[in-house]
Amino acid sequence: MNKEVYRFAFDEANAELSQIVGEFEQLRLRKERVEKVVEALKPLAGVDPQPATGEKKDSQSPSYSY
Repeated sequence: MNKEVYRFAFDEANAELSQIVGEFEQLRLRKERVEKVVEALKPLAGVDPQPATGEKKDSQSPSYSY
């Protein structure tokens, strides 16, 4: 097969992966905003503002390499 076919497939897959990473980042930012709203509303709901044991507050962005 021609190397150009593989290059085209690679470029298409890479472009799709970049789009997925961008969408993930948007969702991560949205999640952070929702978490801030939830934290702000906890006192109104009478919920203890301390996070539950084992709850992680750190979120990582996906990374990839080729």
